[in-house]
Amino acid sequence: MDRNQHIMERKTSSKELYLLSCGWEKCTSIQSYGPAVRNYYMLHFVLEGSGFYFIEDKSFKVNTGQCFLVEPGNLTFYKAESTNPWTYTWICFNGSIVPELLVQCHFTPNQPVVTLSSVQSIAKIIRSMMHHDKLTPANECYIHSELYLLFAKLQEDLHANYNAVELNDNFYITKAIEYIEKNTFTDLSVKNVARYLNISRSYLYALFERELHTSPQQFLMNAKIANARELLRKSTVPVASVALSCGYKNAFAFSRAFKQATGMSPQLYRKTYYKPKNLLNS
Repeated sequence: MDRNQHIMERKTSSKELYLLSCGWEKCTSIQSYGPAVRNYYMLHFVLEGSGFYFIEDKSFKVNTGQCFLVEPGNLTFYKAESTNPWTYTWICFNGSIVPELLVQCHFTPNQPVVTLSSVQSIAKIIRSMMHHDKLTPANECYIHSELYLLFAKLQEDLHANYNAVELNDNFYITKAIEYIEKNTFTDLSVKNVARYLNISRSYLYALFERELHTSPQQFLMNAKIANARELLRKSTVPVASVALSCGYKNAFAFSRAFKQATGMSPQLYRKTYYKPKNLLNS
């Protein structure tokens, strides 16, 4: 193997995001690739030096600490600068969620080059992948997790550089609902949800009012009550335990909230709707 180049070829099995290959290369001053059209995505992270990236009718100078994206279906060509040729690490990948991930990383058709504050942290992840080159179930899991970590680091780095996460409102609503539904058993507050999403409470309130026509507080309470209803219908767990399982500190506060929402006490609701399973008729 060329001491100036190291490549690992591996296709992981996930359909959402999977690795095809990765590697690093110290290029010479005359080295170039293409013109070529690929059927997968490719990211190059420039560790040293610089070069030029050509995509269709556009051209970009790419320097140390920058990353450039090669997308499937595009005619691309890139070459090292003659006086200061680049050294880069790269990954080839594909998957159903890749377009969304790239948008979150601020890549656009007109801007396939981004600047990173710490390209070495990405290089470290790719080196770690390459150290797990044997085909084993454990390495499959490890590489898959490292690929997700790479995109997490990339998004974290780029969001810090841009000083804003440019996501649409539906993203925040979806993530807020997921977070609430997964945490109905805790003493969750609207403040906790806003902190999790890294947005203000006032913005969260405006989103819920506009998109769901309810307040975050009301949605949170409805989620807790829905969880309580299910527990009361399907189990004989004491009301005090149901209260704790729905994030209420005591049974009195839970009973008051439950009656306000349903018009019935928890005890009456269970008496009315609980139907023990008859094994002979199941």
